[in-house]
This record gives sequence, C-alpha cells and structure tokens, in this order.
Amino acid sequence: MKTLLDNLFLKSPAAVHAIPYPVGDAANGAPLEFERVVASKKVGFLFVHERPHHIPHCAPILNALALQSKKYEIHAFVRKQENLVLLKSLLTPEALRRIKLTKLTTPIVAKGLEFLTGGAAPLGRIGTLYANRNLLKKMDVIVSPETTCLLLKTRFGLDKVKFVFSRHGAGDRAIGFDPSHKKFDHILVPGKKTLDRMLHYNIACGCNSTVVGYPKFDIVNLGTTDAPRLFDNDNPTVLYNPHFDPCFSSWFEQGEQVLEYFSQRPDYNLIMAPHVMLYTRRLHISGNCNKLQWRGRIKQRYFECPNILIDTGSTACIDMTYTRAADIYLGDVSSQVYEFLFKPGLCIFLNTHGVDWEGDPNYGHWKLGKVISSPEEIDGLLAQRTWLRQYYMERQKVAFRNTFGDDVRGSADRAAEALERLA
Repeated sequence: MKTLLDNLFLKSPAAVHAIPYPVGDAANGAPLEFERVVASKKVGFLFVHERPHHIPHCAPILNALALQSKKYEIHAFVRKQENLVLLKSLLTPEALRRIKLTKLTTPIVAKGLEFLTGGAAPLGRIGTLYANRNLLKKMDVIVSPETTCLLLKTRFGLDKVKFVFSRHGAGDRAIGFDPSHKKFDHILVPGKKTLDRMLHYNIACGCNSTVVGYPKFDIVNLGTTDAPRLFDNDNPTVLYNPHFDPCFSSWFEQGEQVLEYFSQRPDYNLIMAPHVMLYTRRLHISGNCNKLQWRGRIKQRYFECPNILIDTGSTACIDMTYTRAADIYLGDVSSQVYEFLFKPGLCIFLNTHGVDWEGDPNYGHWKLGKVISSPEEIDGLLAQRTWLRQYYMERQKVAFRNTFGDDVRGSADRAAEALERLA
C-alpha cells in the first residue's frame, strides 16, 4: 500500500506539499511579528477538510490556546486557501503572533481522482495527509475537528503522536458515535447528551474525554435582538436545511417540492441553506455505501422569487447567520437544528424515507418538533405554528441544555485548558 501511495501522491508534479504562510493582521493584512516561545511540545491544529464548516468549531480553541499556553509551540495546518483566510479572520492579532500557519497543498493526482469521482470520496484529504505525513509527524499533539486524520495514526506511521478530536456539531446521528473514535487519545465533548452516548458505546471514559461545551458559540453574537434581517418584510422566516447523505436527506426526493410550496407562499420567507457538502459534491454516496445520488441543479426561477434566499455554500451557512435569522426550522438530520434552538421555535422534520424513528437515539431531535412525510403537510403546521412553538418550547430548552450545558460561553477556554493538561 505504501508503494502505491508513494507512486500516486509523492512522485507527481506536486513535489512541495507545505507552504509556510506569513503571519498577518486579520483586519488589515499588516505584518505581525511572530512571537517565538520556547516550548517543550508542539501542537498542530489540522484543518484538512475541503469545506470551511469545521473551522468555526475549532478556531476558537486554537485562539484560546494561543493566548493561554506557554507549554506548546502552536501550529495550524490548512489545506484550502479560502479556509486559511477564514481561519485567520477568526483569530485575534494577539493569537496570530503565537501561531505558525502552514498551507498544505494537495497532490495533483489526488485532486484529479477526486474530480473524476465527482467528489464522492475524500481523496484530496487522504492524499494531502499522506503527502505531508513527515511534516505532521513532528507534532506531539494533533487536534482535528474531523476523523480522516486518524489515517495518519493507523496507516501512515504517526503512532507516537497524540490525536485529539474536537468534533464539529452536536447532532444525534450514529456517525457521531462511530467506534473508530476510540482511536483518538482525547475527545472534547460538547455536553451531557453526547458524553452519555459515548460512554454507552464505550467510546469515551473519564480519562480520555473532557466536557467543554460548544466553542462555536464563543465567536457568534447570540443576542436575540441582533438576529440578522435578511428580507425587507416582517413575515415569518423558514430555514430549510437539508442534509447531504442520500440515506437521510430530504433534498433529493422532496427538495424541489419545498421550494415550489414557498414560491406560492409570499407571506413566508424561505432560506434554502443546505449542509455545505450538498453542493460541494456532484455524486453523493451514503455513509454505509448503499445508496448513490447525483445532485441536480436548482431551477433558476426559485432564485428569482423575492421571498426565497438560496445559499448553497457561503460563510453565512456555517456562522449561524441563518439559524439566528429563522423563526421556523425545516430539515431532516442536520445538527444545525441544535444551533437553531438557542432561540426555541417551531421545528418540522421531513421523514422522506419512512424511517421508524421513535425510540431511535439517532433521531432524538425529531422529538423536538413535528415529523411529516411530505411537504404537502407543511401548510397545516404553519397554520398552527404559534401553538406548536409553545407546545415544544420546554422540551427544546431541556434538549439544548443537555446538548451544550448551562454555560454557553467559555467553551474554547475550557478546551484549551484540557489541551494544556495533555502537554
């Protein structure tokens, strides 16, 4: 296997795989003096995903550690230029002085193979990890919000490095509790709900996990009076937030019906903002590899509806702009529903696949609203929205506390303290 990977990813035109990135002021690009700290350990934050949605979950931890720690020499490795720009925008100038930023390039062969497969498999990520394994091997600790990095430990020779899983999102799907997570040396957990399930599945124990909360909340203005105003009217706003996995997503079978319904309801605003991976890949393969779907295009006439905002991947999809702007959540299995519940509201879930969900912890969030099988049922629920919001409000508040804890601020500091203890 090593010979094959060497031939594919190292003997290609992409001979140089890592480029040191100059430190600069996040506000105006002015150079900053890098503050070198004599430290016995090196920690690397690894942002290898092709899309930016992991960055707001982990950047606050990087920022907090840079401000607090004198034990670590701090590095950040980012694969995509646009992700590097986003990361820098979320770091303070003081923190940037402590962080050595490196842009990881992807071997051309890996890019080509990913393109030919319609992005169905993360070949760019895998190629990048393999090509840069010797650089990453210099770290004592690697912190990652996603799990592809485990290949470094299990396949690419970094068995002496400690791997910390910072997670992203706080949803209920089984993928968040995969047995492979046991391979991490430490896991940063958002709250009791997640920890209880990880303990149940023997993924986590007291010695390899720390409950820290939800670091993303540290960089979002959660003041309810500051909710973004995206339409020039006072009509109720619905967020439609379908997932990308064909086994769970409502988009492939019923997404156009949702758009058509709201195109005929000018008394409601609709934000169509799917999981950013839906419009990153052309071909989608379900997590258990038993279903394939080609992602189609959205008809132009829906973009032209004055009461419909369609966003298939901007930063607003990942910074809680839309969850804060919405009065009603419409979706399927995305963990963003829990971000929406910072301010409780009516939740509607599309059970497109006829799932027997009651009693299944992977669909725990479906208990927080109404579950329907067709967009034709939306009309009746909107007519009852005030009553339904009140009916589910207390249940939603309890679920929010179980998911994120009582103190939504300070999560990044708690995570940084946990990393300090690993040094």
